[in-house]
Amino acid sequence: MNDQAAVSAATTGSGEDIEPFEPLAERVISDVETLKAISDPVRLRILETMVTAADEAWTVKRLAKALGTNTTKLYHHINILEERDLIRVAGTRVVSGIIETSYRISAMSIRLDRSLLSGAGADVRSSVHDVLAVVFDSVRDEIERGLASGMVKSEDDPLRELLVRGLTMLHPDRAAELRRRLRELLEEFDTDDPSKVEPGAVPFGYLLAIYPFPESTTTNPEASND
Repeated sequence: MNDQAAVSAATTGSGEDIEPFEPLAERVISDVETLKAISDPVRLRILETMVTAADEAWTVKRLAKALGTNTTKLYHHINILEERDLIRVAGTRVVSGIIETSYRISAMSIRLDRSLLSGAGADVRSSVHDVLAVVFDSVRDEIERGLASGMVKSEDDPLRELLVRGLTMLHPDRAAELRRRLRELLEEFDTDDPSKVEPGAVPFGYLLAIYPFPESTTTNPEASND
């Protein structure tokens, strides 16, 4: 529901208060329509922006300012995200005689259901491709901006970048152990509670992908690029 649509809804509605809620820790996507919803770069940017202040409400105007665009271009995307329960209405208020709607993110992270990807059809493969393209393009741009910012000064600098791509040979049980330990490490250093952020903390982005290599290889199992 966009800000204009909220006018008629608020006029004809019951006037009941909106139920407060807290975002889920994780949302598992198991349907194609929701997958398609996050495959659009604008909608993915909206979610990424809102999760940076998940405890706050976001109006379309605030989102437009954060994304460097105008509000008109965002209404369609906001409607789709709300329809797929990726964002929820957090409240409304009257601004210059118009009902302004605010939203909150509904989940802090998103994961694709394995059953959705098993034997996926062309529409699913296309949507997954679009999501990956948006994610990788966004991360590449962020890394380039981080390097250009001058924050990385020397090899001994604690803010020195870390970029590793490698290939290793693992038994499936060992691969599962690696995933588990990495998840625990991320949970240790990550926090969804803004009140627990340490003084002087600065934002760091990360992208972690562990996947089975699609082709058999005779690569030295100890070889890795750093």
